[in-house]
Amino acid sequence: MTRSEFSVLLVDDDSMVRGWVRLTLEDTEFHLAGEASSVEEVRGLLQRRTARLLLMDYRLPDGVGTEMLRSLRAEGLTVPALIMTANPERGFNEAARDAGAQGTVLKTGSADELLGALRAVAAGGESFDARHPTRAPGHGALSPREREVIRLVAAGATNQEIAGELGIGSETVKTLLGRVFSKLGVRRRAEAVSVAHELGLL
Repeated sequence: MTRSEFSVLLVDDDSMVRGWVRLTLEDTEFHLAGEASSVEEVRGLLQRRTARLLLMDYRLPDGVGTEMLRSLRAEGLTVPALIMTANPERGFNEAARDAGAQGTVLKTGSADELLGALRAVAAGGESFDARHPTRAPGHGALSPREREVIRLVAAGATNQEIAGELGIGSETVKTLLGRVFSKLGVRRRAEAVSVAHELGLL
């Protein structure tokens, strides 16, 4: 690889993090194709700039990194992506992979760790930080309908209100909630919402 062979689009609302990444990439084979601080900004940048890697924060002012990536993948984005987070989170690697990421990075890690992850992904591989605890047994990906249900639960809707919103029966709502609870490894609605938030499903 030659210097500046790989262009990176950086998405993070923290100027200190962006500065750290900028310094880390100096005199390496990577260079910044652009910087964004929100979901709205990155969409505009992607229309104007060409990048070979996407490095994005998990928590943004106007959205969640995993949901943003999932949406971009559905719209046809194919460049490899790494998602950053400040602290280890249970199930984060699985949630990132489900969203279409090729790796995860801890902001508290070293510059060498960031470069190692970028190089692994740039070479066509994956780099998921092992410090994120794995998803507990029973945790699985939610179907689109199950995701709709848990989002409505998070909004405070009752089973009857969910049934009306989705045009399904109350018994079907109960069945879907049961599946959600099973996949997330919880027993109560509040727990389901908490875990769904943790996994970037909301």
